[in-house]
Amino acid sequence: MADELKLVLDTQVFLRALINPKSAAGALFADWSHIFTLVTCDQIDAEILDVLQRPKIRAKFPQITDSLIEQTRKLLLLADRVVVNENDIDAICRDPKDDIFLACAKRSQANYLVSEDKDLLVLESHHTTRILNILEMLMILRESSQTE
Repeated sequence: MADELKLVLDTQVFLRALINPKSAAGALFADWSHIFTLVTCDQIDAEILDVLQRPKIRAKFPQITDSLIEQTRKLLLLADRVVVNENDIDAICRDPKDDIFLACAKRSQANYLVSEDKDLLVLESHHTTRILNILEMLMILRESSQTE
């Protein structure tokens, strides 16, 4: 199924999974390479790594260590990559910083964009990509694994 299902995950999904691996976001990451193809781009990687290294985040969540950030960097290198140029980023979202996730999803023809950000979720879809929250995505993954 990894060849069939492409997902773009927003920064908040990564952060939640790293803060609590037993959370719903953490469940999404469990054996992800066998379940779906993670798609990312340089801009998304940079944002994820920037957020994880912010002193305020590190102080609030001491479980985010240098080692965990390095593991995340390696995980991102395993993802499928697309190149998103400035010309690819349309002003669609209420929060312009979220437009990169839409551009990456469009460029990669991802099936899903998984987010907990209301500015993205309100859109429901973008081109051929459905925009879902973590729990909705987990339900789809469970349903599809039961039909195999």
